[in-house]
Amino acid sequence: MSLKTKVTKFVLLALVICLVVVGAGLLTFSFMLNRTTKVEESNESNSTPIVKENDLDDNKLNILLLGSDSKYKGHTRADTIIIASIDLSEQKVGIISIPRDTRVKLADRNSYNKINAAYSYDGVELTQRSIEDLLQIKIDHYLQVDYQGFIDMVNTLDGIEIEIEKDLYYVDQADNLYIDLKAGRRKLYGEDALSYVRFRHDALGDLGRIERQQKFLKAALDKILDVKTLLKAPELVKDFSQNVKTDLGLSKMLKLASFIPNFSLEEIEMVMLPGEPKYIGGVSYWLPHKEETRVLVNTLIRDKSYLNHKELQLVILNGSGQQGIANNVAGLLEKQGYFIKRVGNADRFNYSKTTIVAPQEQLANLEDLSNYLKSELIVGEEPEIKIIIGQDIDHIRAKQGIMS
Repeated sequence: MSLKTKVTKFVLLALVICLVVVGAGLLTFSFMLNRTTKVEESNESNSTPIVKENDLDDNKLNILLLGSDSKYKGHTRADTIIIASIDLSEQKVGIISIPRDTRVKLADRNSYNKINAAYSYDGVELTQRSIEDLLQIKIDHYLQVDYQGFIDMVNTLDGIEIEIEKDLYYVDQADNLYIDLKAGRRKLYGEDALSYVRFRHDALGDLGRIERQQKFLKAALDKILDVKTLLKAPELVKDFSQNVKTDLGLSKMLKLASFIPNFSLEEIEMVMLPGEPKYIGGVSYWLPHKEETRVLVNTLIRDKSYLNHKELQLVILNGSGQQGIANNVAGLLEKQGYFIKRVGNADRFNYSKTTIVAPQEQLANLEDLSNYLKSELIVGEEPEIKIIIGQDIDHIRAKQGIMS
């Protein structure tokens, strides 16, 4: 395979990533609108630090993805901030979308601010270092694209065909946003494609937006990997060079190019940074949940076990008598990728120790979960995996804290 062909394959992969940049994280800050609650400044100095990852395997790359609008009021805003972790050996990709209002301690500064402020102060460099401190990971490279780049790429691909599940309509004059898409199967070109992945103003809110992004990404991936797209390679390379900024060197590009043949949407997981919207000092922030973030980073960025968790269906039963504890545990495990089949009560409420009851063939897959819950792991006769919450589960409540 020639060097030119390898570079072209990397560009095609990078185009997919660029589409993810805009589609997966665009306007995540709007998730907080109309959901914020006013609170006073809290004492956040007691948060438990995440163990920092010093070195990455050569086959693993963490890439900072930035989506910006370079034409907005004459300056650049980093409205989309994403960490994409690519495991070349496992052929898996973990993506964490970071809301731009996320409250962080800016690197080398003794102050807290929104992560978006890091980009305004010192561009990619300060943004990267601040996120490294927040997530306690090493970021290897960055890749930046603006809205116009997304539009150009979709148009070069001659649009992306999508089944629009229902009418999508929303107008925000302050942000110059006008979305009006009718239901039905149609081919979306640049502006409409951008509107499709931005829309979240319905009953499903952010969940619906993520589902649309997944659908769009699959359709875009199919289009990009189609042999006919190779005929458009020169124009796509031009789009890439004009609209994408990156510090990836040629050797890394070639290594990523090898990822293309086995690239599958099933091996991608996109989630938003766990947290909640709150007002502090009259300013609206997204406050990350420290333990949920730590677990998410470990399972989606470091070892990709999050993707394996989706294959496990769990039944959560309250055996402690503590009101709401089964739902709390279920919510925490859902954020780690586990599928919660149902939540209910156990046969009694005096279980002293949390217990996982599972078929023999599933025990090896549940060791990490057992360690996390500090539970017993025993063989059961039924095919279901049951987690019986005992009275020793108070440590779970401590795992709902806010990161400083």
